[in-house]
This record gives sequence, structure tokens and C-alpha cells, in this order.
Amino acid sequence: MKAYTLTHCTVADGPALAANNIPAFWADPHWVLSWRHRTLPYHISQVAKRYPRNLLKDRDTARHQKAGDPNTGAVVGYSRWYIPPSHAVGEGGKVAWEEAVVPGVGEEEEKEYIRVAEQEIWDNVDTDSHLAVVNRFESEILDRQPFMRALLECLLALI
Repeated sequence: MKAYTLTHCTVADGPALAANNIPAFWADPHWVLSWRHRTLPYHISQVAKRYPRNLLKDRDTARHQKAGDPNTGAVVGYSRWYIPPSHAVGEGGKVAWEEAVVPGVGEEEEKEYIRVAEQEIWDNVDTDSHLAVVNRFESEILDRQPFMRALLECLLALI
């Protein structure tokens, strides 16, 4: 059995995360219908621009990890977790699960990541009349319990 490394993510991981994650979504026929006017390589290039901004969002409660191949260094997996705000800071003000917090960057660098992400083309086509219903149910589930967000996102990533 091959062993993998599990580490936190940094904003520099954006291109590798996009190259790893988007092909997984692309295999979902329902998901890819929204992007039928785009190629997989193009979509990966655009999502890579969003990752640094997304990794820096919600640093108080969001945690990000990547699995890597120790021989090649290639990213082979990714997980995003949300800690309920009530549990994000422990005794004595210590940040919970600090090793999975994405390291911050300077204010100007973060502004640049936001600017680049906002220029990225995100033009999915709503082709499924059931998508609104799915999104509504997802919101209802996520609103019930804070811990459900991490669980649901993990389950959706497996689809």
C-alpha cells in the first residue's frame, strides 16, 4: 500500500488543487452539463485563479488539507473542513486545528488574489431544472447544524 502525506494547503497550491479536483468533478455527468461550453483544460485554468482567494476565505473556521504523493510531490487529494464558530478557538484563545489553517499573506497580496479571482470567467449554464431544488435542500441541511457543512462537502466531493 502506498503511503501519502497529509499537510495543510497554501495559496501556492491553487494550480495543483485545480488540476487534481476539477477532473474529479468533470467525471460527474450532472456537473459537467453546466460547463459543456468549456473544455476541461480551460476550466482548470480558470478555477486555479480562484483557489488562492478561496483558500484565504473564512480562515477562522475553514481548514484545508491536501494529500500528496511522497515520491512525486503531486497533489492526489484535497479536503476542506469547517469548524463550528463555537469550536474554532479553544482554551486560552488557541486556534483549533491550527495545522490545517492556510497561512495568511500580506494585505496587498490578498487584494491581488481577490482581483484575479474576480476576473476569472465563471459562466456555468443552468441546464438542470432540478438544480434549484438540490441547492435549496443543500442549504436547508447546512443551516441545521454547523458540522453538517463539512460532512456534506466531503460527500459531494466523492460523487
